[in-house]
Amino acid sequence: MEFLGDSIMQLVATEYLFIHFPDHHEGHLTLLRSSLVNNRTQAKVAEELGMQEYAITNDKTKRPVALRTKTLADLLESFIAALYIDKDLEYVHTFMNVCFFPRLKEFILNQDWNDPKSQLQQCCLTLRTEGKEPDIPLYKTLQTVGPSHARTYTVAVYFKGERIGCGKGPSIQQAEMGAAMDALEKYNFPQMAHQKRFIERKYRQELKEMRWEREHQEREPDETEDVKK
Repeated sequence: MEFLGDSIMQLVATEYLFIHFPDHHEGHLTLLRSSLVNNRTQAKVAEELGMQEYAITNDKTKRPVALRTKTLADLLESFIAALYIDKDLEYVHTFMNVCFFPRLKEFILNQDWNDPKSQLQQCCLTLRTEGKEPDIPLYKTLQTVGPSHARTYTVAVYFKGERIGCGKGPSIQQAEMGAAMDALEKYNFPQMAHQKRFIERKYRQELKEMRWEREHQEREPDETEDVKK
């Protein structure tokens, strides 16, 4: 059910993006789709709809169980499959029109695509050469320091043999995330630049309002402290 639900969501999201973003590069559309059809977004929708309350678990106490992100995402995918089987694809379209596609604007404005590693991989795939196997980012642990209970890892990420980012963290996974984030900030990905220009043009007013709101929220704690003093 999870497999079927995931495939159906990919299809519906792809069709929606193809229709509504006809001038966008394939790589940008892939980034948009990955921001919609991923565990984090699926889990968020499942949680907002209260799907966890209907999950049947092995806990015989019948207490509310906090489900992991992956489990919530699997639950949502299974629901999509059931909706498709019990009704038809049109019902899935309606569900995603209400619960998923309105989030696209937020993803675009916030430049929020998956976690840094997934985002970096998608960006690297947009630079693939036609007819050749795509190059993907490779991570290498450069250094491990500190005792076993408090280690710090240094990881570098390479693309086409070039070192494009470096990160540190208390685990290899976190260090890899840091390296990916560093690469996204420093390496020149044409599709990322195109995307940013497109956003600036299309959502200039919304971006201005978001920045004003963010600055206002950052000032509020300082103003509160001044009042207390």
